[in-house]
Amino acid sequence: MSEVSMTGSTPRGAEGAMGRGYARHSRVQHRADDYGMPLLRRAVDAAPLPADGEPFRVADLGAAAGTNSLDPMRLVVEGIRGRTGEATPVTVVHTDIPANDFNTMFATVMSSPGSYAREPQVFAFAEARSFYEPLFPPAELHLAWSAIAVHWLSRVPGPVPGHIFSTRATGEVRRAFEEQARTDWESFLTHRARELCPGGQLVVLGGAAADDGSSGAEALMDTADAVLADLVRQGLITPDEHANMTIPTWNRSREEFLAPLRAGPVADVLRLEEHDLVVLPDIHLEELRRTGDVQGFAERVTGFFRAAFQPSLLSALDTPPGRDGAAAGPGDRADEVAEAFAAAMRARIAADPEAVETHWHVVPLRITRV
Repeated sequence: MSEVSMTGSTPRGAEGAMGRGYARHSRVQHRADDYGMPLLRRAVDAAPLPADGEPFRVADLGAAAGTNSLDPMRLVVEGIRGRTGEATPVTVVHTDIPANDFNTMFATVMSSPGSYAREPQVFAFAEARSFYEPLFPPAELHLAWSAIAVHWLSRVPGPVPGHIFSTRATGEVRRAFEEQARTDWESFLTHRARELCPGGQLVVLGGAAADDGSSGAEALMDTADAVLADLVRQGLITPDEHANMTIPTWNRSREEFLAPLRAGPVADVLRLEEHDLVVLPDIHLEELRRTGDVQGFAERVTGFFRAAFQPSLLSALDTPPGRDGAAAGPGDRADEVAEAFAAAMRARIAADPEAVETHWHVVPLRITRV
């Protein structure tokens, strides 16, 4: 994916193109998946079955490294096997943006012990395209699943003054993020409404916000922003680079998720079956309180943040002169900044672990194509 542009290009990191180590540091996302699995099970039971000999077609939207796709896709395969036996082939298409590491994704899907893809008559594919665009022919899909992905925006409407995180935006900037999130969500639903067959099921587990607009991660984001401000004072990044660092996400409220399903064009073809608002536990802090391992806690939280958000932040770096006066490659400087950021982040978190307590919000949705 191209680098972040505040004029509207697709930001690096959007829709699942995560940093190195994402598979190792995605326990939070995996825990969130647990709240969507009951809805997915009911969706598998309710989905229409294909005609004899035709495959049951599933989309995994925003697959990233594939780690958190294994359990949901196994549930789908086992559910269809329970309904039809092995007579019905199952095809799974993992989608993500072109910048995603599809090599890692395929290695995960095809090589993990017990992977759904090892089952007979199961076929795994991939498509490199944003889920805010058309992905499949009309009425192609029987079921679509997307977990902790639709909070990534297709474009950044502008930097957030004084911060890296959109929930800290105010005024016109906040309204611009809200509008971008609204149009992206409507695009996502419009394309899925066309791609699902009648009776087809869509299950979305969306990164969400409480009614007051808070995501539950503000303390963690404030800490990361403070670390970046320290790097400015140290001369490792410039004030302009810091000002342009924006995580290209928006955590929608439950009402923002539900609004287009209640009124508008997609409301005529998509029926909301189930929804909820869930506040996740802080699994890293729970482990710290159990073990007392402060350094391990700081490492895990920093690893999670870097894997999920660092690519978006580093894409704002310019290419500076090297230390010897020669032009430095952007990757060289990005590595230097990344390591400095990680060390400072670990130190801040270890000094006050409770200050980064995080309770992400998610909205699970099950939707039927009528």
